[in-house]
Amino acid sequence: MNTIENLTEYLKNSVSPFHMVGHSIDLLDQAGFIPLSSKESWTLEKGKGYYCRTFSGELFAFKIGRDADLSKGVHIGGAHTDWPCLRVKPNGTFNKKGYLQINAEIYGGPILSTFFDRPLSIAGRLALKSKDLLNPDVVYVDLKKPVLTIPNLAIHMSRSEENAGGLDKQTHLMPLCAMVNETLNQDDYLLRYIAGSTGVKYEDILDFELYIYNPEEPQLVGLNGEFLSSPRLDNATSACALIYGLMDSSPSDRISLAALFDNEEIGSRTKQGADSQMLSIILEKIWASLGRDRISFLSDIQGSMILSVDVGHGFHPNYPASYDITTYPKLGSGFVIKMDSNQKYTWDCEAVGGLMNLCQTFGIPYQRCVKRTGQAGGGTIGSPLSAQVPVKTVDIGVPLLAMHSARELMGTADQISLTDAVTRFFTA
Repeated sequence: MNTIENLTEYLKNSVSPFHMVGHSIDLLDQAGFIPLSSKESWTLEKGKGYYCRTFSGELFAFKIGRDADLSKGVHIGGAHTDWPCLRVKPNGTFNKKGYLQINAEIYGGPILSTFFDRPLSIAGRLALKSKDLLNPDVVYVDLKKPVLTIPNLAIHMSRSEENAGGLDKQTHLMPLCAMVNETLNQDDYLLRYIAGSTGVKYEDILDFELYIYNPEEPQLVGLNGEFLSSPRLDNATSACALIYGLMDSSPSDRISLAALFDNEEIGSRTKQGADSQMLSIILEKIWASLGRDRISFLSDIQGSMILSVDVGHGFHPNYPASYDITTYPKLGSGFVIKMDSNQKYTWDCEAVGGLMNLCQTFGIPYQRCVKRTGQAGGGTIGSPLSAQVPVKTVDIGVPLLAMHSARELMGTADQISLTDAVTRFFTA
């Protein structure tokens, strides 16, 4: 398959952070990478690839060059596995005048209006009873079909004064899932339905993390198919580029590592987020398994570099006043190097210059991007990553339109340039 076909398949399979990691592992297994446990000591060999799933939504995969010189450090690419959406609350179903509804809460900062009037599905994981009391069994869930929808209020009614307050996030975002009748058991109906669909006993379910997602498939758009419209482009585009870039890379004298973190959309400050010590722990375990002590590790790591890979804001021709007057990325013109003097995007001229040199050497299209002065633009994992592992870091990604929508838009050429840049970075 080509780069866009790979991305399309990746998007279809990435219906929750847990499923994105699971699909990445399937790809790594096919490529001959060796699984590791974070709970065990490692015996690693040069010339081989490995991966470690530390938490359900977090993954580290790396290749050790045949002639790896640890004093040169490691080339790291990081991305996140989550996206803004709705999630099911505990006690997730309730009856309102014969309509069975889901009690949902907002995760991150989605464009809420885009989740209305769409077919929606549910994916995530269940914690099940086990003999190991504090370590329940975990089962991953994907209903795959549209089971929910959030209808809009008709325009004739929404003009009324009683609706002048706008969207109420508690009452207006409750998806419909069924109509109540005499044969319908309303008590935990959603979990009973999921248990039956998943092949587990309802009585064994202890807890859950369930995401409400858009099951519509990616689709090429445009007279020449130059755009890709899809849910979850933020940030499956980046994770896909890192996994395929690592698999296709050929590092000879260094280590290359792809890191996928959860919870970027809510600040990254969790055990499975980029603002934790897990990356440092993984790196130190690699160094120790190859015979280097901690002092050597702390010295060697200074030769490293990080690419924080996350989507950027593409220029929207209908809203030109929202962008910088000279430096704005267009869809289809290459991936973006994101720069911000306040370090919401992480960069410095030495790190950016090195990446530009690599791209120019191999003819890889890229653009630079800065925000309009005074305009908020969001953050990435770059700042917490570079604080936890203080080495040169650059924020890059594909430019998007409709970022944080239930369905976003990108240029297909930009995914190709991003994947090429990541592959060359991992090989350099």
